[in-house]
Amino acid sequence: MVLMEISGVFSSNAHSSYPQVVLKEAEGDAYLHIVIGRFEAAAISMAHGKQQPARPISYDLAHQILVGVDARVAKVEITDLHESTYYAEVHLVDDEGKTHVLDARPSDAIALALRFSAPIYAAAEILQEAGHAPPGEEEQPQADPKAETVIEPDPTVDPEPMAESMAVSQEELSTITAPAVDHLEQLKRRMRQAIAKEVYEEAARLRDEISRLEEKE
Repeated sequence: MVLMEISGVFSSNAHSSYPQVVLKEAEGDAYLHIVIGRFEAAAISMAHGKQQPARPISYDLAHQILVGVDARVAKVEITDLHESTYYAEVHLVDDEGKTHVLDARPSDAIALALRFSAPIYAAAEILQEAGHAPPGEEEQPQADPKAETVIEPDPTVDPEPMAESMAVSQEELSTITAPAVDHLEQLKRRMRQAIAKEVYEEAARLRDEISRLEEKE
């Protein structure tokens, strides 16, 4: 197994409307691009960016439950790539020190690993087959419902990485008035809260309002 690290979470590209989590070889230059769901992308992005949601999401709850029974995620592994599908395993250690290996989607495994500060590994064979493109240069395999799938209910909001979707440049700030900035920031804050609470319809409405106001500027 090869130790990996999070390179980033990307909302979409020209080839796919679904987000990708990109893993980079810790001591090399190989990358894995794994297409994941929008909610999972937001969960990974928040944990990677050390951002706290207004209310715990499902992965935060899973973390609290495991900690509460003296269990922990020791590591996760991206184990296989079969017919364009990535597979993963979560290695869970219970209160007696016994290790349990659980089948998981890569996105779920990664989201849990980040919350336990657990290492993420990938099989060397996967890197040889699909792991030699930096972010943005190659579309990697998508997946089926057992691992990761692009055929899923489509939420009404695209939760891009929070730092990207909420960012306002200095040049943009200099062209708008203070009241407008205050109003936009309030809308963005409300959208972040809606995403954290999984109220996607409200988040989409706020996103559209933010886009409309920013286009006027």
